[in-house]
Amino acid sequence: MLILRGHEGPVRCLAYSPDGRLLVSGSDDKTVRFWDLNRSQTCHIVEDHEDCVRALAFAPDGKTLAWGSWDDTVSLWKIERHSSNQRLRFSKSARSPATHAGGVWSLAFEPGGHFLLVGCGNGSVKQYWTGDLWKPRTFKGHAWPVNTVRISPSGNLLATGGHDCTVCLWDSNWGRERTVLSGHTDWVRCLAFSPDGCTLASGGDDTTIRLWDVTRREEKTILAGHTASVRQLALAPDGHTLISASWDETVRFWDVTTGCQRQAFDWKIGRVHCVALAPDGMTAAAGGHDGLIVVWDVE
Repeated sequence: MLILRGHEGPVRCLAYSPDGRLLVSGSDDKTVRFWDLNRSQTCHIVEDHEDCVRALAFAPDGKTLAWGSWDDTVSLWKIERHSSNQRLRFSKSARSPATHAGGVWSLAFEPGGHFLLVGCGNGSVKQYWTGDLWKPRTFKGHAWPVNTVRISPSGNLLATGGHDCTVCLWDSNWGRERTVLSGHTDWVRCLAFSPDGCTLASGGDDTTIRLWDVTRREEKTILAGHTASVRQLALAPDGHTLISASWDETVRFWDVTTGCQRQAFDWKIGRVHCVALAPDGMTAAAGGHDGLIVVWDVE
């Protein structure tokens, strides 16, 4: 197990590169850190935002990393160049409510890398085609901040969750809302698709994790055990293991088939805001409220 130190504020988001060689973190300290896991230290620090960094997403080819902040911007970072080549701004002025997106709350790349999705604080989702970042499509299905956006492995289905306690399913090709999944009694904070795209997991402030049958558009199972908000979910490549991070200061492992909890860990890092699973499913990382990141061997 590794403990990574360096952030001076809560760690809000984590992402492994597609090849599993790089771990990146974003924090309330307004920085993005690139970590050398072999040496247990930061190998690069980026400070280019005026507010906390809330979301991270790697493009499928691993060449581009996107991160979003509450300052209403998204930075696109070229991994090989170690530089930002583009920035998306959602407001002409931070003082103008009419043009302000309410901050960037979530990000996701489509599996083919053709577009980037941005969940905003004003309830909208922006879909940017990577070949033309200046003409986004806007989805509007939530009345409040969009905490999480996820795309199915096929790329055809988009799932969003927000402060309105709902999960919305969209046709990602046409931007049409298909279904609203209701069941959570408080804000929906996180989503995760199974590798086959047939199951969607959702978690939120009502402390529950819900498993949904995507084809039938109905709830299958409720996983109960957390005692505070569920902030992040990750499904293992085998599709049978779900990892959850919670403000009850634990990370828990669940059996998706049986709905039973397998393990619970408390590493004394405060509220756990985020968790990320390496692409090979062998290692995972969790970020805490006290600025620490724990990296451990899943086996």
